[in-house]
Amino acid sequence: MTGDGACRDAAARLARVLAGVDGGLERFLADGPLDHPRFRALARLLPRLGEQARSDPGGLRPLLDRIREYFLTAAGEPRRRFTPFRADECRSPAAWRRHRGLAQALAPAVSEALAAFDRDLNVVLARGVQRMFAIAVTEYERELAARSVLDFPGVLARALDLLRRMDEFAQSRYRLESRYHHVLVDEFQDTSRAQWELVSLLVKSWGEGLGLVHDAPVPPSVFVVGDRKQSIYGFRDAEAAVIEDAADSIGSLRPEGGVRRSITHSFRAVPALLAFVNDLFGAVEKADRPRDGFRYDARDRFPVEPPPPPRGDAGIGGPAAADAPLGLVLADSLEACAGRVAGEVARLLDGATVRDRDAGTVRRAAASDVAVLFRSRETHREFQAALEARGIPACVYKGLGFFDADEIKDCRALLRFLADPASELRAAALLRSRLVGVTDRTLAELAGHLAEALRPGAAEPRLDRVDPLDRNLLLRLRASVRRWLAAVDRVPPAELVDRILADCAYAFELQGPRLVQARENLKKLRGLVRRVQNRGFATMVRIAEHVDRLSGDVSNAVVDAFDAVNLMTVHAAKGLEFPVVFLVELARGAGGAPPPVRVVADRGDGEPSVSVAPFRSAADRDRRDREREESKRLLYVAATRARDRLYLSSTLTAGVIEPGPGSLAAVMPPALLARLAAGAAQGGGTTWTGPSGRPHGFA
Repeated sequence: MTGDGACRDAAARLARVLAGVDGGLERFLADGPLDHPRFRALARLLPRLGEQARSDPGGLRPLLDRIREYFLTAAGEPRRRFTPFRADECRSPAAWRRHRGLAQALAPAVSEALAAFDRDLNVVLARGVQRMFAIAVTEYERELAARSVLDFPGVLARALDLLRRMDEFAQSRYRLESRYHHVLVDEFQDTSRAQWELVSLLVKSWGEGLGLVHDAPVPPSVFVVGDRKQSIYGFRDAEAAVIEDAADSIGSLRPEGGVRRSITHSFRAVPALLAFVNDLFGAVEKADRPRDGFRYDARDRFPVEPPPPPRGDAGIGGPAAADAPLGLVLADSLEACAGRVAGEVARLLDGATVRDRDAGTVRRAAASDVAVLFRSRETHREFQAALEARGIPACVYKGLGFFDADEIKDCRALLRFLADPASELRAAALLRSRLVGVTDRTLAELAGHLAEALRPGAAEPRLDRVDPLDRNLLLRLRASVRRWLAAVDRVPPAELVDRILADCAYAFELQGPRLVQARENLKKLRGLVRRVQNRGFATMVRIAEHVDRLSGDVSNAVVDAFDAVNLMTVHAAKGLEFPVVFLVELARGAGGAPPPVRVVADRGDGEPSVSVAPFRSAADRDRRDREREESKRLLYVAATRARDRLYLSSTLTAGVIEPGPGSLAAVMPPALLARLAAGAAQGGGTTWTGPSGRPHGFA
């Protein structure tokens, strides 16, 4: 199969579909919205489909894309509504109705023909992707070998290779067996298949009755601890199914059985929260995926003391006491949601009580008792700003927004300017940073001459039309820049940055609730700069380039003993607990549009699957289903972080919670979402009755 062949076959399929249109293709097109330019272009090209397939099959792709756009939705489904076309763009309303009815009837067959084209074209494109990938892997491995290093997957693969050949390395095997008699693996639900194979190879001889360990006074043992409901690291190759495979394998080492033990009692959360968790995940849809599907059966339910007698109505306006263990925060915009969350945090800090984990006593709530959890880190800045506007300190725990922090942006602007002071763009970034802080109006006034305004020896631009405050600032800055540039590449970069921050009185700019986090971030940046300069000759240009290369997923500096509200992703919160948890932005999706080229790793049944958009393979659909199951587990992890209070929060769309793809709300029970939105519409609390019949009141 070639690209031209795929296009020819697609044209032949579509020609057969269109040839059968009632009344003929010519009338079908004449009835259409010819006054719309997109359809007019389609109507002009469509009759020449067969002719172009013979003369220029490679040029068919634009026409096939036009056909796809007209007959199919963006998701690839046959259209039922033909927006943005209108009846007044046709020769008559009757013609539009006739055309639209025929188009709806043709759409399924067109969808099948284009799906076959996508499949054929994917065969061609996937071969090219695989060749490119093979070249990249070969070059990467050659580079690793040249440097005599291994990356993490390489270390794991090398260890597995050696353990598989243990009989050839008897001395190494005896050394391992004499040293390790007992293997304990914690957090086993986060284990990849390769990591489990590593463990199983270490204990392989025990089940065979061989090796040195059987002569020890205590028999060898392997012990794994894990919870399949908390397997949320699929992006690190963790598989929820591995824990079941491990249980079966360990069970074969003890034929008499009894290898599994379940811990169901929770001493973390109050009974009302445990009851809600039981009902929430009892009501979550269960997919028919025996190996990696989310399950919540009798073995998973938390024992809960009998519920208190019901109070009030079992619908809108139910229990809404200020100290209710469940809370609801909904609003029509992200900013309003963040503001209401911050307002509730302020109310809690004003006198609410929590249980102290260590002492077991009741005490007044502190900022560090509160966690705001996100599905992804896209919106943490809005919540951080809302909290700080009320004077409540907040820190992003393990947040990957280090280079998005204002203080780091300011220092990056400084480093980049010092590396290239003649750059107009870098001068603008420095002037607008908090190190200088000139107004946008001044930047616009000096546009084209910003570097000259700062660089010693350059002609001074006219400042008579500049605001007097900015004029004085620029004159003082120009004198300072002369000293700074004279010290570049003469003074160690980290020391020069410290001097400049002191010259600019930058500590004053850091005042506020983020002071501690900002200071720690600056320390971390100085540490990054020092590491580069300590490696040897490091000019300011190299320092700036190195920092630019690092820009991306780098976490904020860790702040210890800091009484602040914790902002973090659900992944970062795993293993932690807080008296008060706000689970926010429930309806916000994650992941965005799928990449145009997708590679699904081998699941043990052959080579990796490669698919190029718009083709969707069975492996793509399987991965989407696996990600949905992982979202359910992510919701479970989030809901079980709370000890005393759990708040659910989301933005509303037209008065309802509209889940985005990949969002936590997308896997929550629809009845619960509807009840929460109805409660918001009434302006008060609400009550949801779970599968157990127990009412759960939301303040």
